Amino acid sequence: MNLFINAVTQNWTLILFNTNKKILFQKNIEILGNESSKLIETIDVFLWENNIKYSDLDNLVVVNWPWSFTGVRTIVLAINTINFIIKKNITAINFFDLFENYPIIKSSSRRDLFVKYKKSDKIEIVKNDDFIKTIIHHPSGASFNTKGSKVYWDLSNNILSERIEVISKIDYNKIIKNIIFQKNKLIEPLYIKKPNIS
Repeated sequence: MNLFINAVTQNWTLILFNTNKKILFQKNIEILGNESSKLIETIDVFLWENNIKYSDLDNLVVVNWPWSFTGVRTIVLAINTINFIIKKNITAINFFDLFENYPIIKSSSRRDLFVKYKKSDKIEIVKNDDFIKTIIHHPSGASFNTKGSKVYWDLSNNILSERIEVISKIDYNKIIKNIIFQKNKLIEPLYIKKPNIS
Protein backbone atom coordinates (compact mmCIF):
# COMPACT_ATOMS: atom_id res chain seq x y z
CA MET A 1 0.00 0.00 0.00
CA ASN A 2 1.23 3.50 -0.83
CA LEU A 3 0.24 6.91 0.48
CA PHE A 4 0.23 10.06 -1.67
CA ILE A 5 0.14 13.41 0.16
CA ASN A 6 -0.44 16.81 -1.40
CA ALA A 7 -0.54 19.40 1.38
CA VAL A 8 0.92 22.37 -0.53
CA THR A 9 -2.41 23.65 -1.83
CA GLN A 10 -5.53 25.13 -0.25
CA ASN A 11 -7.22 21.76 -0.74
CA TRP A 12 -5.15 18.88 0.57
CA THR A 13 -5.38 15.50 -1.14
CA LEU A 14 -4.57 12.17 0.49
CA ILE A 15 -4.62 9.03 -1.65
CA LEU A 16 -4.05 5.37 -0.90
CA PHE A 17 -2.99 3.33 -3.92
CA ASN A 18 -1.84 -0.24 -4.40
CA THR A 19 1.24 -1.80 -5.99
CA ASN A 20 -0.50 -1.70 -9.39
CA LYS A 21 -0.82 2.09 -8.92
CA LYS A 22 -4.59 1.90 -8.71
CA ILE A 23 -6.24 4.48 -6.47
CA LEU A 24 -8.20 2.75 -3.71
CA PHE A 25 -9.16 5.69 -1.48
CA GLN A 26 -8.94 9.43 -1.99
CA LYS A 27 -9.86 12.28 0.33
CA ASN A 28 -9.85 16.00 -0.44
CA ILE A 29 -9.68 18.27 2.59
CA GLU A 30 -10.37 21.99 2.49
CA ILE A 31 -7.81 23.87 4.55
CA LEU A 32 -8.58 27.21 6.12
CA GLY A 33 -5.44 29.27 6.58
CA ASN A 34 -2.11 27.68 7.48
CA GLU A 35 -3.07 24.40 9.07
CA SER A 36 0.03 22.42 8.13
CA SER A 37 0.52 21.59 11.82
CA LYS A 38 -2.53 19.29 11.51
CA LEU A 39 -0.95 17.12 8.81
CA ILE A 40 -0.02 14.12 10.97
CA GLU A 41 -3.43 14.15 12.66
CA THR A 42 -5.12 14.36 9.23
CA ILE A 43 -3.08 11.41 7.92
CA ASP A 44 -3.87 9.41 11.08
CA VAL A 45 -7.61 9.92 10.60
CA PHE A 46 -7.42 9.11 6.87
CA LEU A 47 -5.58 5.83 7.51
CA TRP A 48 -7.93 4.92 10.36
CA GLU A 49 -11.00 5.61 8.18
CA ASN A 50 -9.61 3.16 5.61
CA ASN A 51 -8.49 0.53 8.14
CA ILE A 52 -4.82 0.96 7.19
CA LYS A 53 -1.89 0.99 9.61
CA TYR A 54 1.33 2.87 9.02
CA SER A 55 3.09 -0.50 8.93
CA ASP A 56 0.95 -1.44 5.88
CA LEU A 57 2.56 1.35 3.85
CA ASP A 58 5.45 0.67 1.49
CA ASN A 59 5.95 4.16 0.06
CA LEU A 60 5.15 7.72 1.02
CA VAL A 61 4.83 10.09 -1.93
CA VAL A 62 4.77 13.73 -0.91
CA VAL A 63 4.46 17.01 -2.75
CA ASN A 64 7.07 18.92 -0.76
CA TRP A 65 7.25 22.36 -2.41
CA PRO A 66 6.60 25.14 -3.14
CA TRP A 67 4.50 26.50 -0.29
CA SER A 68 5.07 28.86 2.57
CA PHE A 69 8.37 28.55 4.43
CA THR A 70 6.59 27.27 7.56
CA GLY A 71 4.29 25.01 5.56
CA VAL A 72 7.15 23.32 3.69
CA ARG A 73 9.15 22.81 6.89
CA THR A 74 6.13 21.37 8.68
CA ILE A 75 5.28 18.97 5.84
CA VAL A 76 8.87 17.73 5.59
CA LEU A 77 9.15 17.34 9.37
CA ALA A 78 5.85 15.40 9.53
CA ILE A 79 6.81 13.01 6.71
CA ASN A 80 10.34 12.49 8.00
CA THR A 81 8.96 11.78 11.49
CA ILE A 82 6.48 9.22 10.16
CA ASN A 83 9.21 7.56 8.12
CA PHE A 84 11.65 7.55 11.04
CA ILE A 85 9.14 5.24 12.75
CA ILE A 86 7.95 3.06 9.84
CA LYS A 87 11.28 2.99 7.94
CA LYS A 88 9.87 2.83 4.40
CA ASN A 89 10.64 4.88 1.27
CA ILE A 90 9.79 8.50 0.51
CA THR A 91 9.33 9.93 -2.97
CA ALA A 92 9.32 13.73 -3.19
CA ILE A 93 7.73 15.59 -6.08
CA ASN A 94 6.95 19.26 -6.60
CA PHE A 95 3.71 21.06 -7.39
CA PHE A 96 4.82 21.81 -10.96
CA ASP A 97 5.00 18.06 -11.65
CA LEU A 98 1.24 17.78 -11.08
CA PHE A 99 0.38 19.37 -14.43
CA GLU A 100 1.52 18.50 -17.96
CA ASN A 101 0.70 21.83 -19.59
CA TYR A 102 1.95 25.37 -19.05
CA PRO A 103 1.91 28.08 -17.80
CA ILE A 104 1.58 26.86 -14.22
CA ILE A 105 0.95 29.37 -11.45
CA LYS A 106 1.19 28.66 -7.73
CA SER A 107 0.25 31.10 -5.02
CA SER A 108 3.24 32.05 -2.94
CA SER A 109 1.77 34.61 -0.58
CA ARG A 110 -0.83 37.35 -0.66
CA ARG A 111 1.70 39.51 -2.49
CA ASP A 112 3.28 37.22 -5.05
CA LEU A 113 3.12 34.08 -7.17
CA PHE A 114 5.37 31.28 -8.36
CA VAL A 115 5.14 31.12 -12.15
CA LYS A 116 6.58 28.61 -14.61
CA TYR A 117 5.79 29.61 -18.19
CA LYS A 118 7.30 26.60 -19.99
CA LYS A 119 8.72 23.24 -18.94
CA SER A 120 12.28 24.39 -19.66
CA ASP A 121 11.86 27.68 -17.72
CA LYS A 122 13.00 28.29 -14.18
CA ILE A 123 10.33 29.08 -11.64
CA GLU A 124 9.91 32.84 -11.26
CA ILE A 125 8.62 34.75 -8.25
CA VAL A 126 6.32 37.45 -9.55
CA LYS A 127 4.50 40.11 -7.55
CA ASN A 128 0.75 40.10 -8.21
CA ASP A 129 0.87 43.64 -9.65
CA ASP A 130 3.83 42.79 -11.91
CA PHE A 131 2.08 39.66 -13.11
CA ILE A 132 -0.89 41.71 -14.22
CA LYS A 133 1.46 44.03 -16.16
CA THR A 134 3.18 41.14 -17.98
CA ILE A 135 0.07 39.06 -18.43
CA ILE A 136 -0.52 40.21 -22.00
CA HIS A 137 2.83 39.13 -23.46
CA HIS A 138 5.64 37.42 -21.64
CA PRO A 139 9.17 37.07 -23.08
CA SER A 140 8.66 33.28 -23.07
CA GLY A 141 6.03 33.69 -25.76
CA ALA A 142 3.19 32.94 -23.36
CA SER A 143 0.19 35.13 -24.00
CA PHE A 144 -2.69 35.23 -21.57
CA ASN A 145 -4.84 37.82 -23.24
CA THR A 146 -6.26 35.75 -26.07
CA LYS A 147 -9.57 33.97 -26.12
CA GLY A 148 -9.20 30.41 -24.88
CA SER A 149 -6.02 31.12 -22.89
CA LYS A 150 -5.49 28.65 -20.05
CA VAL A 151 -3.38 28.62 -16.92
CA TYR A 152 -2.87 25.76 -14.52
CA TRP A 153 -3.26 26.99 -10.98
CA ASP A 154 -3.88 25.60 -7.53
CA LEU A 155 -6.76 27.99 -6.83
CA SER A 156 -8.83 30.65 -8.48
CA ASN A 157 -7.71 34.22 -8.08
CA ASN A 158 -9.39 37.41 -9.18
CA ILE A 159 -6.18 38.95 -10.58
CA LEU A 160 -6.65 37.07 -13.85
CA SER A 161 -8.62 38.28 -16.84
CA GLU A 162 -12.07 36.80 -17.31
CA ARG A 163 -10.89 35.59 -20.73
CA ILE A 164 -8.45 33.16 -19.12
CA GLU A 165 -9.55 29.67 -18.16
CA VAL A 166 -8.07 28.61 -14.83
CA ILE A 167 -7.57 24.86 -14.65
CA SER A 168 -7.10 23.65 -11.10
CA LYS A 169 -8.17 20.01 -11.41
CA ILE A 170 -5.21 17.69 -11.01
CA ASP A 171 -5.34 14.28 -12.71
CA TYR A 172 -4.14 12.20 -9.77
CA ASN A 173 -4.72 8.94 -11.65
CA LYS A 174 -2.16 9.99 -14.25
CA ILE A 175 0.27 11.32 -11.63
CA ILE A 176 0.18 8.08 -9.68
CA LYS A 177 0.51 5.90 -12.80
CA ASN A 178 3.69 7.82 -13.72
CA ILE A 179 5.32 7.90 -10.29
CA ILE A 180 8.82 6.50 -10.19
CA PHE A 181 9.41 5.53 -6.58
CA GLN A 182 12.53 6.85 -4.88
CA LYS A 183 14.17 5.22 -1.90
CA ASN A 184 14.69 8.32 0.23
CA LYS A 185 14.65 7.78 3.97
CA LEU A 186 14.53 11.53 4.59
CA ILE A 187 13.57 14.49 2.45
CA GLU A 188 14.82 18.05 2.65
CA PRO A 189 12.69 21.19 2.59
CA LEU A 190 13.13 23.00 -0.71
CA TYR A 191 12.62 26.75 -1.00
CA ILE A 192 12.38 29.00 -4.00
CA LYS A 193 12.53 32.21 -2.01
CA LYS A 194 14.06 33.17 1.31
CA PRO A 195 11.79 33.09 4.33
CA ASN A 196 10.30 36.36 5.53
CA ILE A 197 11.28 35.95 9.16
CA SER A 198 12.35 38.70 11.49
